[in-house]
Amino acid sequence: MAYPTVSAPYGLKPVNLIGGRVYSGSTRMFPIVNGYSTSLFNGDVVDLGTGNNIGCLVTTGLTYSSTSASNGTIGVFVGCEYSTTGGPIYGKNRYQFWQASTTAPDAIGYVVDDPQAVFKAAVVNGGSAQSTTILYANQAFVGGNGFYSGAGGSTTTGDSAGGIALSASATTTSAVTPATGGAPFRIVGVVPDTAVSVVQAATSSSTTITLSASNSAIYPGMAISGPGINAGSNTYVTTVNGTTVTINRAVSSAQSSAVNFTFTGYPEVLVTWNFGFHSYFNATGV
Repeated sequence: MAYPTVSAPYGLKPVNLIGGRVYSGSTRMFPIVNGYSTSLFNGDVVDLGTGNNIGCLVTTGLTYSSTSASNGTIGVFVGCEYSTTGGPIYGKNRYQFWQASTTAPDAIGYVVDDPQAVFKAAVVNGGSAQSTTILYANQAFVGGNGFYSGAGGSTTTGDSAGGIALSASATTTSAVTPATGGAPFRIVGVVPDTAVSVVQAATSSSTTITLSASNSAIYPGMAISGPGINAGSNTYVTTVNGTTVTINRAVSSAQSSAVNFTFTGYPEVLVTWNFGFHSYFNATGV
């Protein structure tokens, strides 16, 4: 992923705290069981394990489209430390991610465990539990909910492949609407730095925008502005089918001749924990 182009999800990255308070970089340290067989990537949501992994970090039980909490959800993994074996370096070294099945009896993981932390994350396709396809949000989604979606990551960069899905069924062509039901994360903002804008000639009538030519750069979730669309109305694309684009509310005046419309999408959102999903705000222990 080359900034500012967001071409793939990268996990959850802490940026500040609710209310705009500064995130100081603080983490809490939790053990990783020696030889734990699943990789933990930077930006992964993690749980505290039970059974043989009791009290140690494990991959999250917040499966894709979870509408109920996973007991023991402790926060977001941001690296680890452990001693190498056999030298020539002695003492603990720090790593971007935990490589599965590493032999390290003294391994410790760093976790952003503050339940009021705010994270930046890429918006991903909601049609698959492990999708890395980038979708778009807009200002209308602020206040709505999102699902943690993803598994695995890059052993080159150490970054997670997780992102935020706006709904359990959002895809590159099908309806995208803000999720209001139970979900682990609340969307508190969009990231303007990486916004994508597309200008396309089209006609309009009611909730249909008819493009003069199909445009593969126009996706559901993009905000739309142009003639007949009131500024600040949070009008956005819900579906795309060839040259037919459906929007969430009717235009105030139809355009029978082709005029330019601007489609703006935000591939990154800011999210925080919804109450009851983080274990510190959940009365059920592990």
